[in-house]
Amino acid sequence: MIRTDEWHDLTAGELPKLMLDKLESFGFTHDGSTYSYREDLLAGSFRLYVRVQENGAIATLLLDTESEEPYVLHLVENAQGAFVGEVRTAYQAVLNRIGEACGEHGSFHGSYVEELLRYVQNTYGDEIEYPWKDDMDAAVIRSHLTRKWYAVFMKVHPSKIGLGGSQPIRIMNLHGTAEQVAVLVDGERYFPGWHMNRKYWYTVCLDGSIPMFELQRRIDESFELSRPKKRR
Repeated sequence: MIRTDEWHDLTAGELPKLMLDKLESFGFTHDGSTYSYREDLLAGSFRLYVRVQENGAIATLLLDTESEEPYVLHLVENAQGAFVGEVRTAYQAVLNRIGEACGEHGSFHGSYVEELLRYVQNTYGDEIEYPWKDDMDAAVIRSHLTRKWYAVFMKVHPSKIGLGGSQPIRIMNLHGTAEQVAVLVDGERYFPGWHMNRKYWYTVCLDGSIPMFELQRRIDESFELSRPKKRR
């Protein structure tokens, strides 16, 4: 029997809010008010348990299958070493898959993006939308004033915006004036608007490379451009 005090309660930054109706299709089992999932890691050396309550609380437990004792070093920030790093990576990979498949914001989860979306909701009252139901890797935020887009989310191959790498990256397109876009785009942090009018849109990577305060300011600017035009 696993004691309740052996579980690690996740914070909002470790995993996004999960949609309960998506959990069973991912592989969770439902028993009363609890959804449970387990997966073996590192060729069966560890077993990860994930528990989700109907109130949204999420907890994990990682067991060393040889000793049947909880393993916690992957949760210790300053714990170093190749083995701990391997365990931490395997653990996080499972959480990432759960977040992408069952998270409230689909593929666009993670503490950086969650903070960004909270800012938009708290400042403007707008929510992320998925207008293409068969493509959860593309989403938008519309102005509640005009229904115009002022942020477009996508998941693309890095080569699409001129970066190296083989794994898909999360990006966001923002609206700007022609003068602003011409000044901002540098091919390092700001890129020509992918799949948009490149004169008036630019792209940023949602990897934390741009400080949150700066990205919030860019969103403010994009929102302002979505406002109704003033009549003369």
